[in-house]
Amino acid sequence: MTRSPRTTGDVSFGIRELSADDVGDCDGILTALPQWFGIPDVNAAYIASLTSRPCYVATDPDDGRVVGFVGIETHSTSSAEILVMGVDPQLHRSGIGAQLVHAVIVWCRANGVAWLHVKTRGPSTYDDDYEKTRQFYRAQGFEVLYESLTEWGAEDAALILVMTV
Repeated sequence: MTRSPRTTGDVSFGIRELSADDVGDCDGILTALPQWFGIPDVNAAYIASLTSRPCYVATDPDDGRVVGFVGIETHSTSSAEILVMGVDPQLHRSGIGAQLVHAVIVWCRANGVAWLHVKTRGPSTYDDDYEKTRQFYRAQGFEVLYESLTEWGAEDAALILVMTV
């Protein structure tokens, strides 16, 4: 399914479903984000999962290269999760992440999913980069559900954010 580009500021990025040919580009994006995706085994699992779940990519309007992606995990007929999302670090704050979240919301609505959640590092194990991530998700309409010191361990608090779609 192809979606028409959405304009953010002066730049328009196309959003489309991920194809198998995009997986290498997605891996490159994760590699370029070590402050968020610094565990090789976890990254490999994210990348391996991309072809077995709903995923979208954002593409550069000039050259068509993949500049961001998002993978969706369904937990039930009414619940889904943003499992992984990455954007080229040179294009952070350009609206790509918001467009990808919007694509997930559209997918959820089309598939009867009522609840969307995302996990990120919680404030109990503070990190400036993850503070930006939390601010991003709150700006997209997510609300804090709870923080867990057991999900990922006391040294890496997990914050679960949720929204109704």
